[in-house]
Formats: sequence, structure tokens, C-alpha cells
Amino acid sequence: MLIFILLNYALNHSRYAQTNPNLSAFNQLLGFPKSILALSIIGVVSIVLLHSEACALMEVPPFNADLDKILQRELPANCEISCQVADLDSGRILMEKNPNLPLTPASTLKIVTSASALQELGADYRFFTNVYANDIKAGSVGDLFVKGYGDPHLVTEELYALVRELVDTGLTDVRGAIIVDDSYFNPDKPLDDTNDPGYRSYDALYSALSLNFNSIKIVVIPGTASGKPARLLMDPFSDYASLSGHVQTVPGAQPAKIDVSKKVTNNEQERIVVRGSVGVDSQSKGKYVNVQSPSIYMGNVLKELLQKEGIKVKGPVIKGLTPSDAIPYIEHQSMPLGLIVYWLGKLSNNFIAEQICLAMGAHAHGAPGTREKGLDVMRKFLTKAGVEEKDFSLVDASGLSRRDRISASALVKTLACASHNFYFSPEFISSLGISGVDGTLKEKFNADNTKRRIRAKTGTLRGVNALAGFGLGGNGKPIVFAMIVNSAQKGVGIINYADRIMRAIFNSHLNH
Repeated sequence: MLIFILLNYALNHSRYAQTNPNLSAFNQLLGFPKSILALSIIGVVSIVLLHSEACALMEVPPFNADLDKILQRELPANCEISCQVADLDSGRILMEKNPNLPLTPASTLKIVTSASALQELGADYRFFTNVYANDIKAGSVGDLFVKGYGDPHLVTEELYALVRELVDTGLTDVRGAIIVDDSYFNPDKPLDDTNDPGYRSYDALYSALSLNFNSIKIVVIPGTASGKPARLLMDPFSDYASLSGHVQTVPGAQPAKIDVSKKVTNNEQERIVVRGSVGVDSQSKGKYVNVQSPSIYMGNVLKELLQKEGIKVKGPVIKGLTPSDAIPYIEHQSMPLGLIVYWLGKLSNNFIAEQICLAMGAHAHGAPGTREKGLDVMRKFLTKAGVEEKDFSLVDASGLSRRDRISASALVKTLACASHNFYFSPEFISSLGISGVDGTLKEKFNADNTKRRIRAKTGTLRGVNALAGFGLGGNGKPIVFAMIVNSAQKGVGIINYADRIMRAIFNSHLNH
């Protein structure tokens, strides 16, 4: 704009210069052709503008000195950090350190998963669990087919609601088998440190037909007196698994200390053995154990609930495909994705993250849903948000793998992009933990100057501490931030340097 103003001024005032003898220097200038004059002005102004842009690019964020002091005080020398803090409304960078350095983000990667899913699927998207039948005769059916589409929040209560829907159709008996169909997904295994799921619910397998995050709850209840065996319960109960073992009741109030072992039988059912001890004065304790055949597990619990409602089931639970000529019976819907993402963020649930990733993949690229198809959706979201490919490398959607890499600036761009999207920003922001109130921030940042002023996602692995989200600055303006700390020390346990740095930032000049 400045170029055209100067050019217009020079050319429009040429007549005045020619009629005024006192402007001899300008008369000499006008002796040049007007085209040369215009190009000269354009050249001069362009140089000025380019210089101004270069200076802007070299501008140091205003609070970097504060950040440097904080890092010198709080961060050990054997740690790497990627950090960026920006004004949410203007996008102006307020402080940063290695903002484009990709590091292991742990569960802060779920920010990208949630935003990508809300963009790809929509906040109103629902997962289906459909029931079909054949050979229908009044309230009696031959086989009952149950096809899952990846509902990550199908729990016992929801399955019971599905059973009540079947009861309301007038179903009285199943003369054949319950056939479970999990073909909508082709999932990979969880990517933890050992790549061995063991029995931890933390490493539950993924499936298009799942129940209770693919885990069973084992409950240990102390005996009535020291020396007596404790009671062992399994929730939910079904023929999928058998429970045995011996937990001794001992004096005192020590919580249950148990060891769990499992064995899968030829018909994909499991034998769970529990051994240990529990104090006679202690409270009952529950421990979640993952299952190795999710769809068979779900089918057996479904069978148990049907029988409790008086519906006879003659045949077994087997895995198979739903035939094209099967007759639709009911269509059970999940809660909307906006609410599922809420629980994903608040609980930092790895299982939900990976199920959503598989669903994104199936939606964008067709069934079966795979991890790689879902990750492709996430990568495209990042690049559209302005993140360069060199700033991230994704191998799963939950952040469980240490091979995931992403930079602080990439997370900041993701957060800003999601917060400015009218269609799903409320659902996205509400999924983040509130400092001192709920989620993974319930016990953190509960001082007066930070409580309820941070909404963020945490990330924790051994030697990894990360935090990313939004904060309310001292001037009342919202900020967006991300910080990822990785320790280079081998064998280090849980660290909290990102939390400490963020707390110090809120006590710095930035917050005044």
C-alpha cells in the first residue's frame, strides 16, 4: 500500500513541479521517464519493507529472559525441552525454547487425536452396535449376530440397555449361537515399552466389538477373621473367564497385595488365578485385568445378561461374519463423540484414543479401520493446521509409544486451531483437565493463582513429563502453551519438570 501511495503522489504532483521554478531539483528528477521514476520508488520502498520483515522475524519473544531463568533453575542439564507460550487471540509468541524440536509427548498426543476425530467425524458422531438375526419365528430366532463398529465406551450398563432393547422387541429365545462380528477393525497391539500386554488393563487390546475397555474387574474382599481366605469376585460375571486362587486374610489394615496370572484356553476363554494377602481391617480392592479375546468376552457377557432377562440362548458364543441376508433386529447407539472425547481427555484413556483412531481410519479410508489409516487422518490434520512434517512423527494415537515425536509448536498450533473451530471447540476445550478441579489436573496447580486458570492435557511416561493446553494470563487474556520434557538419563522414573516450569511461568512477569 505504501508503494502505491508514494507512486501516486509523485506522478500526480508532476504538473505542479513543472510550473514552479523554485523546484529545480524536482524538475531534474522529472526529466527521467515516468516509468523509471516509478520503478525507482518501488525499489526503495521494497527494500524498506523487506528490512522491516526481516527485523520482525528476528524479534525475540518478550518473555524469553524470564523463561531462560526458569529453565536454569528448574530443568536439569540432562533433560531436553521443547516449549512455546503464545497469546491465543493474536498468535503472538510470548516465550519459547526449542519450539520445533520433536520429543516424546506421552499422553499430550491425545490432543491431536481428539481434535482430529472431532474434525473428521464430528462432535455428534455415534458408534453403533448392531444386532441381526436369521430364521425368525415370532419371538424366537435362529442365530443372533452382533456386529460392532468400535464403540469405545460400551460398558456393562450400556450393554444392559442393549439387552432391554432386545427384550422390548419381544425376543424370547435364541435357538442357535451368538455370533460376534468384529471385522470393522483390523487393530494392532498396544505399543508400550515391552510390546507385551501382560494382564494390565493399561494395555488392553482393541476391537470393533469391545466391553468395559476390554477388561474384567477382580474384587478382593477380606475374610471375616485373620487366617481365613478372602472372597474373590469377578465383575462382570460370565462364562468367558473362570476365577480361582487363594488370597490369605492377615492381621492389620494392609491393602490387598496380589499376583495375577492368566491362561487362554483353546476356545478363547481365560482362566484367571489370583494369589496374595489382604489385611482383615482393610477395604475391598478391585484390580482390572485385560482380556485376550474382546469380542468373545463381550458375547459371553451379552449371553449372561440375556439369560438373566429370561431369554433362552441354546448355542455357544463364536466369532464370525454377519451374512448379507441377516435381518436387522436393533441398532444400539453410543453417546455422541463429543462426550466420548470428554472422557478421553479427563481420564487420559489409551483404549479410547486407539479406538477413535481406528474409527477415523475406517471413516476416511474405508473398513477395516487400521491404526495407519487413522494416523493418516491425524497427520493431515496437523499439516492443515500449519505444522511442518519435520516437527512430528506418529506411530500410535494414545502417546503410549516412546517412538511418537512432536514439537511444542505443533501442539500449540493444534490447540489454537481446535479452539477457533466453532463446530467443536466447546467439546474439545471441555475435555481438558481443569487445574485443581478434575481430570489429571485435579491434584495439580491448586494454588490461588493457578486453580481453575489452566485447562490442559498432561503426559507422563518414565523420563517424560509434558503439559499442553490453555491458561488465563494475569492481564485476563488467554494463552496457549505446550512444554515437553524428556530426560536423557537411563532408568529414570517419573519426573515433573514440565509441571514445575509451568507453575514458575505463572509466577513470572508473564502473569502480572
